[in-house]
Amino acid sequence: MSLPEIGDAFGGRDHTTVLHAQRKISELLKTDPKIKEDYQNLHRLLSG
Repeated sequence: MSLPEIGDAFGGRDHTTVLHAQRKISELLKTDPKIKEDYQNLHRLLSG
């Protein structure tokens, strides 16, 4: 999906908001073990 498509899926958010969120989560994954664990669990759940 493109950034504008993701933004639309989240209530019409701008693509720059999506980009900011992606960058923020990428940084948190490096520094916050709980965020990393939650991300990994969600990824496993969605990957089946």
